[in-house]
Amino acid sequence: MSTVPQALTQTVHLAQLRLEERSREVHRDLTDATSLHNRVQALFPDNLGPQPRAATNTLFRVEREQSGPVLLVQSTLPINRSGLPAGYARDIDYRDLGPLLDWGREGRVVRYRIDTHPSMSQSVPGQRGKRIPLRGEEALQWWERQAVKAGLENQLALDIPQSDVRARRGAAKPVRYSVIRFEGVARITDPAALRAAITSGIGRGRAYGLGLLSIAPYRS
Repeated sequence: MSTVPQALTQTVHLAQLRLEERSREVHRDLTDATSLHNRVQALFPDNLGPQPRAATNTLFRVEREQSGPVLLVQSTLPINRSGLPAGYARDIDYRDLGPLLDWGREGRVVRYRIDTHPSMSQSVPGQRGKRIPLRGEEALQWWERQAVKAGLENQLALDIPQSDVRARRGAAKPVRYSVIRFEGVARITDPAALRAAITSGIGRGRAYGLGLLSIAPYRS
């Protein structure tokens, strides 16, 4: 008896938080990837097991708009807004992505956006493989492969370098992710793969604001 992958049955929630730039907590979180990661995780229960982010498929991304910074938080469990400090967000919009994901049938055309860390493993004799960041044409080729796996056929892809993300993992050595934002237009070829990619995220650095794939209907 076959089973339906969990990523295809879970409700996906999106919270859009318009942040208050005058807040000291907001300023700290926007300049410290580890602090922002902790802030997002504080919006969910403590009893989620050893991998709390993965348990709720939590992904996030910061958008810089003219009106101020916006924090997008996507998850399969709604956020608890009481986990935010007073004055942290000017307002919060909530959305169930189910109707959008149901709309995303084969052949439909979408606009997309995602912040990523394109990289590859480089062999080092006598050592573990070292991951190196990709840029330029190599980064675009990396995204093309990821898009195909996510059920998308690129029709237009723009690569926009972003500021590096630096984060700490306890006592371990800090990690650094070079970030490229890909946005463009694509045709849906595999709705199930697309839904899974949107729900679970793509690539490395998902705990620190990378890998959230956003789509919207394309209107020329």
